[in-house]
Order: sequence, then structure tokens, then C-alpha cells
Amino acid sequence: MCPLPRRQVMGVPADLAELAGTGLVSSRGIARARQDLGLPATGRDGDVPVAAFVGERFGQEVVDRLVDPLLAGVYAGRSEQLSFEATLPALAVESRKHASLAEAAGALVPEPDGPGPAAPPPVFTTLADGLGTLPAAVAAASGATVRTAAMVRGLAATAAGWRLTVGSAHAEERLAADAVILAVPASPAARLLAGVAGASAAVTALREIRYASMAIATLAYPAAAFPAPLEGSGYLVPALDGRPVKAVTFSTVKWPHLRDAGAGLVIVRCSLGRVGEEALLQSDDAELAALAGADLTAATGARGAPVAARVTRWGGGLPQYTVGHLDRVARIRSAVAARPGLAVCGAAYDGIGIPACVATAQAAAAQIAAYLRDGRQ
Repeated sequence: MCPLPRRQVMGVPADLAELAGTGLVSSRGIARARQDLGLPATGRDGDVPVAAFVGERFGQEVVDRLVDPLLAGVYAGRSEQLSFEATLPALAVESRKHASLAEAAGALVPEPDGPGPAAPPPVFTTLADGLGTLPAAVAAASGATVRTAAMVRGLAATAAGWRLTVGSAHAEERLAADAVILAVPASPAARLLAGVAGASAAVTALREIRYASMAIATLAYPAAAFPAPLEGSGYLVPALDGRPVKAVTFSTVKWPHLRDAGAGLVIVRCSLGRVGEEALLQSDDAELAALAGADLTAATGARGAPVAARVTRWGGGLPQYTVGHLDRVARIRSAVAARPGLAVCGAAYDGIGIPACVATAQAAAAQIAAYLRDGRQ
């Protein structure tokens, strides 16, 4: 397990000397990566795959050993399919200002101040009782009513606003709404919009967004099972290594509240499944936990079986921002904006992380608030 360079943008290195010191890339790969500094600018007409653009600048080894594992960890996707403009938007903009991609990345990741390693600010945060408590907390603070296990099966425009069809066909309910925000994945959004006049362009674009499935095997070990204390927040596994596990989080290192309540246990979360690996996820829970444990042992030297294991599955959980994604999102939003009182938000659009999803929700809420305030006058 080698540490990632501190100065990098989603695996794209900003400091090639630092990269050489990590041991992640061979001396031959470093020599190829250094060519980036002297190559003429790589032109691109529109969107391109991440692997194609980064590989042309740094060579395939940097793609395989740094960029692809990070993208797999975030999107469960593959860099030869994912959009450079959508998955690395800030770098895509900056790369048009520099011939060197390392220099473009360096403009986004400033040099550390002073001699010696800089102490990076915390990059992770969570709720001590789990993110599953967030909806109820938001509802309590806002006074909103949150209904769970209430599937919306239909959406139709009415003279006064919108009508939602909720529940099973045997016990359906019709709800009237002044406005609607579709905070759902692309496929159900497409189904709901299919009956809305003027939304066909959005439906077509939504149906173009693929999703990847994944599973998380959470394993608990006695601290003595590891030959040395775990350090860092975890590690990533390149696809070319042929391992079922693509990323591991050392939860009791990453989250102090888990460490403090761990009763001498070390908790790790092993992520399995990239796009195209659906067959792996057909294994039952015990098999996936065993695969994860074997990979963890190979990487860390852990001894013995975990004292507890739990497998959580996310079928179709991660949207794939393939080449042309930004154009798809523009078509969706344009078609939806033409229907007053309707908005979309969620992971299918501008980023799959919680901050990105919150930002899309805030934008959708602002759009609807403006409509309710001004649009119906």
C-alpha cells in the first residue's frame, strides 16, 4: 500500500517528483509521465474519455495506477468510458490554459507552505449516528412531512399544478401538488416524465445514463488481528490487479467516533463491483464477505476471520458520467425548465458526492421557490 501523492487532482499528478517518491509508478512510467512537461498542448474538440486525454499526456501507467482506481472508487466506473469534462470539471477548464496537464493540476493544488509536509485539512465529515438520520433531522428542522415506503408511480400536469399517483395499483392515492422536484435516479425520472407533454428530450437523455452496481462488505476484526496498526483512511486497488475489492476504508481510523466506541475492534469497509462486473455481485453475502476478507489479508496481513460481517448492496446505485454527460444534463434541464413548477436534482447530474447532491437540491429548491413566489402571478 503506497500513499497517493498529496498534490494530485483525482489521480492526475501535479508534482512528478512527488509521484516518483510514492512508488506507485515504475521508473519507466515516471519517465513517460515527465514527457507531459515538454509535449505540445493536446487539443480536444468537445468531450473526451478521461483515459484518452490523461494517457496522452502522462502515459497509460499513470492512468492505470492512479486515475482509474480513484474514478472506480468514486463512480465504480472505468476511465476509458468516463467523461473528462464531467468527472474532472475544474481540471478540464484549467487544462485549456496550460500545455502541461501537470501544470494545470498544479494550478488547482497549491504548493504546501513552508518546509516539511503540510498538515492537510480534514476532508471527511459525517453524522455520528449515520447519514441515515439526516432526512429526519431535516424534516424536524423544516417542519416538512417525510413519507417513506410511498412509491410515486405517476406524474401528470393539471390546470392547478401537478398530480402524483402514489402507492400500489391496488391501493393507489392521488396527491395534488403546486410543484414537484424529482430527486430520483435517471430511470425512474424518465418513467415519471414519460407522460409529461414536452418532456420527451429529457426522457431520451435520462435513458442514456447508465448505472453501476456495487456492494460494501463491512468487516470487524480484533485489533490484534493486524500485524501493525492501520494508518491512513484506506487504500484503492487498480482494476488491472484483478482483485474483486476495488477500495477499502479503515473506518475506525477515518472516523474518531467509531474508534472511540470500537471496544478494541477494527472496522473496515471493502467496496466490490465496477461497471461490467455484475457477475461478481451475483455471489451471496457470505461469498462476498469471504472475498473481501481474503483481499484484505493479502493487502494488510490480517490474521483470522472477522468476528462480524455485513454486506450492503447498492444495485444500480452509481450513475456513469460517460462522454457527453454534460450535454445530456443540459438537454434534461432545458426540457424540464420549460415545464413551470417542475425541477430535477440528485446524483445523475452534477456529481455523485453528498455536497454535489446537496448543491443540486438547493438549486432545484431555489427554482421552485422562485416559481411559487413569482411564476404564478
